[in-house]
This record gives sequence, structure tokens and C-alpha cells, in this order.
Amino acid sequence: MAKKTPRTGLIYVKSKLVHKSLNTFFMFFVFLTAVALGIIAVDEHQIFDVPDVLIGVLTALVVIFLSYAIATLFTKITVNRFLNYFEELGEIEERILMGKMYLWFVYLIATLVVFSYFGGTVSNIALFLGLITTGFAFAIRDIILSYFIWFILLTKKPFKIGDYIRVGEDDYLEGQVKHIGLFYVVMSPMPEMSEDYFKIPNKVFLEKPIKNYGRGKFRNEFDMYFGMDEVPENLPAKIEFLKEKVWNSLDISVNFFLGADRDGVKITVYYKSTFDRKEQIRHQITSMMLNELMPVGN
Repeated sequence: MAKKTPRTGLIYVKSKLVHKSLNTFFMFFVFLTAVALGIIAVDEHQIFDVPDVLIGVLTALVVIFLSYAIATLFTKITVNRFLNYFEELGEIEERILMGKMYLWFVYLIATLVVFSYFGGTVSNIALFLGLITTGFAFAIRDIILSYFIWFILLTKKPFKIGDYIRVGEDDYLEGQVKHIGLFYVVMSPMPEMSEDYFKIPNKVFLEKPIKNYGRGKFRNEFDMYFGMDEVPENLPAKIEFLKEKVWNSLDISVNFFLGADRDGVKITVYYKSTFDRKEQIRHQITSMMLNELMPVGN
């Protein structure tokens, strides 16, 4: 599998921005403009008698649709060049954010042009946009919250694309972050062995704790309990022997700590591994502990 570089990540962002969203928007505005112009042409050629009020509305719609179609075409042509300026910006999350901000800025300019065409002053435009924004924000407050959290995830970076994370405590989800979207974060529990994935709503990351394992090795731990009549003789010496055996067999540094609680005598095991190997290594260490500390017939 080819290694993803910042350049290939940038190509992915361009593809997502240009080939999907922009093409869809452009065709949508062109289609609506064509429909409106068709109805106006029918009236001009007196094929059908279209009310003057409807003609006025359609003319206004043509101005609106053309403005956004031109804005979409302009963005489609220039977005690649714009993103090239941020090719060395760092992680792919920053480039995604800059690309979306560029799109929103161009469409905001198109909106102001439409208002200006219809004779709106600066104060009237500001008042209208304020009223529309307030009502719209109240109607879609959950969507706005999701966007707000998405913005936090991209700027504050509690985790990045490619990191292994755990969301929640008792009822938790673990996996590798594949995509950070406006509404969902896509995670794969076993990216090296399966194509399965799950989507976590953005608001979950505001409500539950997040543990970021990163992309390299991190510390893992587990406990092995013994009954009072199962504790092996000369246990400290056997633990030292087991520690050396794990190192020689798995090339992994491991620490064993003897302790006890109300559930009985236990050995707490600490070791480091990558996320995709943590369960495999845990099983191997457990198997060695059973063989050395609790041999058959003991």
C-alpha cells in the first residue's frame, strides 16, 4: 500500500472540493437558470401568457442563480491554485479548513452582489443578514453545534486523521480516525484487517472523554489474578525470568508489578505497542504467564 504523503493528502482535498461539491452546485444553478430563462422566453415569444409578477420573480431568480453559478465556476477554477499556497501548511485538517473557508468567502461575495443588485444598502444588507442568520441559527441549532465542534476538532486538534483514539470510558469505542467531517468522525476499529468503520456524531466528542493513543507505541496494561492457593512459589524470581523471556521472544520491554486488592492477589502488566498489535501482544504475554506461573499439573 502506497504511503500517504502531504501531497497525496492535498490531492484528496482538491478532489473532494472540486469534483463533488462544486460540480453539483454548478449544475444545480445552471439548471435553475435555464428553467427560468426558458419560461421568460416563452412569454417573450407569446407562446404562453405568463403573468408579469411571475416574470419579475423569474428575472430576479435568474440574477440570483447566475451570481451563484459564476461564483461556483470561479471557485472551481481557482480552488486548486488557492490550496497550492497551503501545500506546506502541515496536516490535512488545516487544508480542509482553509478550502472550506475559501468556498464560503466566495459565496458570501456572491450574496452581497445579489443584494447590491436589488438596491440594498450596506445597513439594510447587514440588518437582513442578521435577521436571517438569527432565525436560521435557531432552526438548525443542532447542525450549528455540530459545525462548531467540527471547527474545534480541526483547530484545537485533540486528535488528527490517522491517530488511534478511544472515546468514552466504560462504554467506549476505539479505532483509527479516518475522516473528520461536519457531522461525523469516521473511525475504523481494525484498519489493517477489516474495512469496517463506524461514524460518531461530533457532539459525542464534547460530551465524552477522549484518549489519544497517537500513531506510534503507547502504554497498555492488564491484570492477572490468582487465588490464594494458586500463588506460585518463588514468584519474584519467576517474574524476573518471565520478563527476560518476553524480551527475548517478542522484543518488547515489559514490567510486572505484584499487588493485591479485594479480588485477590494480582500481577499488573505494563507494556508498549502500537494500536493494531496491542491485543496480539497481550495474548502472547498472557500465554507466557500461564505457562511459566501456572504450569499444567501445578
